[in-house]
Amino acid sequence: DPGMLDVFVPLLDLQECLGPTAVKPGTHIDDGAQRSEEVESVTPLLKKGELLVFDYRTLHKGQGNQCKKQITRTLAYVVYADGDIDNSGDVRNFPAATTLEYD
Repeated sequence: DPGMLDVFVPLLDLQECLGPTAVKPGTHIDDGAQRSEEVESVTPLLKKGELLVFDYRTLHKGQGNQCKKQITRTLAYVVYADGDIDNSGDVRNFPAATTLEYD
C-alpha cells in the first residue's frame, strides 16, 4: 500500500563520517526487496533542513557514525500515513518496548 511516506530532516549538515541514511531506490515496487542485492544504495549528503522523502516500503538504513570528533547525528523523523492505514502492527520499526520511560 503506497499510503505512507518517511521524511528525514537533518538538523546539521551531514558528512559521510556521520553515517547518513542510505536508501535503495525502487525497492518499494513489486519484488524490490527480493532483488535488493542488485540495487545500489544512494546516500544523500543533505544540508541542515533539507528533506529526504521516500515511500515507507523503500529499503533504507542509517549507517554507523565514524566521525573522529564526537558529533551526534541529529535529525527529525516523521512518518506520514493515509488515514485508512493501520500501522500498529509494524513492530520492527516501532517496537512496543522502548528504551525511554515516559510519565
